[in-house]
Amino acid sequence: MSAAMHAPAARPLVSVLLASRDGARHLDEALASLTAQTYAEVELVLVDDGSRDETLAILARFAASHPRATVIHAGGGGLAAALAQAAAQASGDLLARHDDDDRSHPERLARQVEFLASHASVGVVGTGAEIIDDAGARIATYPVPTDETAMRRMLRRAPPFVHGSVMMRRDVYRRAGGYRGAFRASQDLDLWMRLPADAGLANLPDPLYAWRHHPRGVFSRARDEQLFYAAVARAFRDERAATGSDAIALLERSADPAAFIAAYPRAAQLERYLGEAYVREGRPADARRHLAHALADPDERGAALGWWLTSWPVAFTPRARRAAARAGSAAGAAARSAGA
Repeated sequence: MSAAMHAPAARPLVSVLLASRDGARHLDEALASLTAQTYAEVELVLVDDGSRDETLAILARFAASHPRATVIHAGGGGLAAALAQAAAQASGDLLARHDDDDRSHPERLARQVEFLASHASVGVVGTGAEIIDDAGARIATYPVPTDETAMRRMLRRAPPFVHGSVMMRRDVYRRAGGYRGAFRASQDLDLWMRLPADAGLANLPDPLYAWRHHPRGVFSRARDEQLFYAAVARAFRDERAATGSDAIALLERSADPAAFIAAYPRAAQLERYLGEAYVREGRPADARRHLAHALADPDERGAALGWWLTSWPVAFTPRARRAAARAGSAAGAAARSAGA
């Protein structure tokens, strides 16, 4: 069910899609960065995805004073499902993303609209980004590829965009099939891997978006889930190339990742992609757990063996030490939360 707090006065060119679940802590800041945009023809489609904090109240208060803002009440189905609802209700020809804990530079939307107007072949454009901490202070620059060849090379295994920074043509989004709710994470990678072949990719090099890295962010609290669904997106891409379709229906009805892997006909390939992902994360024991299953399959054995061998020296790298430190911090936070 959705409720429009105010109907937009006229059809805008750009619709910004923002979905939040329990994101009250940084939501006002994110919304303020959108109202500060120099580009005016914008509607904001805001989704409360079953929040238990003040998120809905913040969105309702914001929409009450912004005529082009619409609030959708979703039932907690996850970010992909919430974004799909937002896109279905959006009226703009261009769909822009924004996360509930990030910030956009005032010229971000204007620069992207201008770029798409002068580059008719480009279907999706993102921007460079800065990484900020919980308090909003800059930590580092987030590097993004700006050459399309490099972007497509990166897209073989990872998103070439900062998801919250993108603007895409509605027609391209529709032809790709949109966000799919079965992807509880890495829904952006799944979408980019289904983009039409004629949809060009671009990133503006300037850091027009600030991505917040903090303990409550999905990168920190649900990294295993991200890695699993990213591997599924890769396996589905290969499945579509081989057969013309993928097992999205099976993913939708699977109770959890283990149930999906047990039922998926291409499970060995999926396990190989998971093993590769954990090697890259600096988690060799987790990598070998998945690669062992891939090694049992003759079709996957060759590629899996390479990652299996690579996993051993990885255990002695700075990457592995950082992964171990993150795991220790997460365990400590979970223990503190359980004792509260």
